[in-house]
Amino acid sequence: MKLRIAVLAALLLLVPATAAADAYLRVISQKTPVRTGPGPGYREVYTAERGQVFAVLERATRDFWFKVELDDGTSGWILGDAVFPFEVNDATRPGVFTRMGRAIKSAILGPSGVSYANVGLSFSAGILDREGVFILRPSWIIDPYWAIEAFGGLSPRAEKDIFLGGLGFVLRLAPGAVIGPYASIGVGAAKLRPKADNFIDKPETLMALGAGGGLEITFKKQITLRLDARNWTLFDENKSNNGQEYSGGLAIFF
Repeated sequence: MKLRIAVLAALLLLVPATAAADAYLRVISQKTPVRTGPGPGYREVYTAERGQVFAVLERATRDFWFKVELDDGTSGWILGDAVFPFEVNDATRPGVFTRMGRAIKSAILGPSGVSYANVGLSFSAGILDREGVFILRPSWIIDPYWAIEAFGGLSPRAEKDIFLGGLGFVLRLAPGAVIGPYASIGVGAAKLRPKADNFIDKPETLMALGAGGGLEITFKKQITLRLDARNWTLFDENKSNNGQEYSGGLAIFF
């Protein structure tokens, strides 16, 4: 332990108060928070995992904190006890294609906010049974894998409008990934309301069951593109109808 502290202290001398771009930190704890300031009282903005590497932007003048650059272009402070500082020189630099791939990823994509968020909100537009549909989906994130998600939407049609509402679950298969697949299922009700000039159909309320999944693709500044594909079944004790939803939109996590 004393040897590790001595080596760590020696390496810290290589990182000035405003560090060069070739100074990095590797996370050695299983998980550690990244905060808005150099102290435990600041808000957590990201959860770093073992093995992740961050570029050092600055070293705090007090205590043992480093300001690092996150994958989405934002910055935060990480406790020095949870990381190991090192430098990258020309001899240890990766190949040109590896650097190009990392540069493209760092310029466009960023980490998902699911790992530290409590609430999610998405708005999607697309088609349902070859008709337009607009759906709002707020969610309560139980943990990075599971979330309880409500839905409310409208599918305007030539003869009648369909209003959807209900509650379900989301299972994220790779939480925190830049491109994260998920599965979902929900149950609720569908209100069918005929247009003003439709004198044939009558208003009715059916049960609604939706099951499917999709992808969440996270870009810089925590901008998340959500793509959904699911099957909807509207039914009562006498009949049922199936329709497929294909939609896309934006999601935010906070």
